[in-house]
Amino acid sequence: MTSTSTLASAQVVIAIDPHKASWTAVAVDARLQPLASIRVAVNRDGYRQLRRFSRRWPDAVWAIEGAAGLGAPLTTRLAVDGVEAVNVPAKLARRVRLLSAGHGRKTDEADALSVGIAVLTATRLNTAVIDEAIAALRALTEHRDDLVRARTQTVNRMHALLAQLVPPVCRAG
Repeated sequence: MTSTSTLASAQVVIAIDPHKASWTAVAVDARLQPLASIRVAVNRDGYRQLRRFSRRWPDAVWAIEGAAGLGAPLTTRLAVDGVEAVNVPAKLARRVRLLSAGHGRKTDEADALSVGIAVLTATRLNTAVIDEAIAALRALTEHRDDLVRARTQTVNRMHALLAQLVPPVCRAG
């Protein structure tokens, strides 16, 4: 569990709004103001860009909305690099976004900012921990889904080819 004093003394939070295809990060200062933002793809190059972005604030606290869900790939990569991340529940980030002044527009950058504000104003948040067994099961499930999708696509293509090869049967009435 991350202590309240650690979060309260944080000068900058790197707040992440994760999606399947992208990560949006906003650096938020202690005055709850955004300093900079970046959106990167969920891949090795995107992770490198995110880490380069964060170098401006070497003592920043990392915060990820749903760190064990959609944020799990990033949480895992950060953990490998020895970086801890705070898990911000989606409900808490949503509540901050709804209570914030603004035009009510929901954007990835606004979502990431609400994650940062939640971290800087919350009383107790947990450090994100990825259960290895759950991560392995999730990877197996995704692989199975990919295999089923590929099989279905192959069967459909074969059916279309066979339909072209076999002449239609004409029935005389």
